Amino acid sequence: MRRWIALLAVGGLVMAGCSGASGDSTVPPGSSTTTATPSSTTVPAASSTTGATTSAPTTTAPSTTLPPSTTSTAVTTTTAVPERPVTTGPNLPSALSGDLVDWDAVGPGWILALYDASGLTSLSTGPVVLYLVDPSGNRYEVASWPSGPYEIADWSGAGDTALILGSGPASIIDLRTGTEIGTVALPSDFFGRPVAFTAPTGRNIVVLTDDGTTQRVERRTRSGGSLAILWEQPEPANVRDGLGWLYGYDGTFALIKHSGGIAYVDNDGTFVRDLWVPMAHRCTPVRWWSADSFVAACTGEGPAFPHDDYSQVWILKTDGTAGDVLTQFPTGPIPVVDFGFSDAWQIPGRTFAQWTGDCGAAGVYDVASDGSVGATALATGFFLDVTDTDMVIQRWVACDGSEGEVVRVDLSGTDLADLVPRVGDAWGVRDAASAATMYP
Repeated sequence: MRRWIALLAVGGLVMAGCSGASGDSTVPPGSSTTTATPSSTTVPAASSTTGATTSAPTTTAPSTTLPPSTTSTAVTTTTAVPERPVTTGPNLPSALSGDLVDWDAVGPGWILALYDASGLTSLSTGPVVLYLVDPSGNRYEVASWPSGPYEIADWSGAGDTALILGSGPASIIDLRTGTEIGTVALPSDFFGRPVAFTAPTGRNIVVLTDDGTTQRVERRTRSGGSLAILWEQPEPANVRDGLGWLYGYDGTFALIKHSGGIAYVDNDGTFVRDLWVPMAHRCTPVRWWSADSFVAACTGEGPAFPHDDYSQVWILKTDGTAGDVLTQFPTGPIPVVDFGFSDAWQIPGRTFAQWTGDCGAAGVYDVASDGSVGATALATGFFLDVTDTDMVIQRWVACDGSEGEVVRVDLSGTDLADLVPRVGDAWGVRDAASAATMYP
């Protein structure tokens, strides 16, 4: 996920979610993904594979001290199914079995983290484990691979399915069982996020296709059947003009970023209207801000702008009327390694913005009412979730993105808890996502 977020900073994010044949639902549960920190990296190219690997551990141990139970009657005897084993090793944090997850409770406040136990000097030796973390900090292993995948493309709004990227097709993983239930072919070369679930539940998927001549954003069933072409355009000369999307929170429409701006379309691909974007800007929709407005990351070209990759956050509107800028340009020269602000999050009385820079650098900053930002970051990393009292941050140390972890910090940036700590000399957390609501 860090890779496509870092790409957003240079104007190429493709954000997502989409609907069922007639919309997933009219109820907006929601899920969100976000980001960043100075002194780090984009997601490293991984020499790994996704695919039909399941939660098959290299070394196992009981995931809990609770014994399996048996019940019997004079007629029949029923034995409880043993819990899925938990992968263990010197470079892995402790965890519980994925069979102990209360799936009815999964939602805002939960975190999904992809952890690579490979040593920094012995990459691709694995294992790689997918952890689900509840609001209390309990970790559950929901899938594992001998070595491999490096990115969470999306997490369904229902909370029980994930799209995982590796070196081949995207894998659809059933988190309840830890198994691959499908794959999605991707373009050989893409800029941004190429696949995501529909909103709000993830009943279907949205896929970017590119044959070198034509780009399309297509809505499909999970089994691959085509439901609608949401938008298509000739292959753009500038990669920044590639397609992207943000699916409507009720599953009935989508916002499509294309070479000419942003369009509002129904979920069957019917064009409704062009949306207002600031003059001389390319804008990519990122997340919902309210029922009828959304966060957009916008870059500009020409002498009025610091450089082509510097991004401002704007709050744009779905009715086509003019939006408002949220973050202002800083005073003084802006180096080309500063990619600006690509996302924002609001709580009562306070607004935070996500900054990104070269080599995966990222940080979370306070935004003042005049659009200026604090002189120093509150936290280094990508924000995954923000509440009235704390934030969940994905952060890493090295420029190559290694030594990653997921932590909870207070609103001043002080560490409160290691939700997914780096253990031993492991690579650590490669990617993470949150189920925090992105709806008003």
